[in-house]
Amino acid sequence: MAATLGEVLNGRDTISTKDATVYLIINGQNIPLIECSELTVKLEKNKEDVQVLGNHWKKKKVTSVEGTGTLGGYLINSIWAKYGIPYTDEQADLYMDLVFNIEDKTSEAGKQTIHLGQVNLDDVPIVDFKADDDVMQWESDFTFEEIDLVQEFDGKFKV
Repeated sequence: MAATLGEVLNGRDTISTKDATVYLIINGQNIPLIECSELTVKLEKNKEDVQVLGNHWKKKKVTSVEGTGTLGGYLINSIWAKYGIPYTDEQADLYMDLVFNIEDKTSEAGKQTIHLGQVNLDDVPIVDFKADDDVMQWESDFTFEEIDLVQEFDGKFKV
């Protein structure tokens, strides 16, 4: 059932960000990224200015799009050393897929799943030591070249 005009959002229907799961797919292997504490994904549009006679508005034309994001988490395993270092030895680059789900059972929004393809980290996290009260964490920006909405939110607010 879709939301109706004039309906007010119930606070419990907002989605808790803690109810997300993230998976990497490297060389055909599914790897649950249980240590993930941060994921941001966006499509950035490149816009060119278009100016025309008879109009004072500066118009815009989208000429390309770039997939970018940030991935971060706790450093609890050797995943990045295991998959990242061999690529430097082979003078190749590491590309992977990333799949993420969000489903807050207390919300009526339902579940959403998105797949990113050709994901490439800007840097490969290896270690993060500090002489203070902290835990090892990592963060890397990334780009991607494919995106698929595998499952749209299928609950009360489906559009």
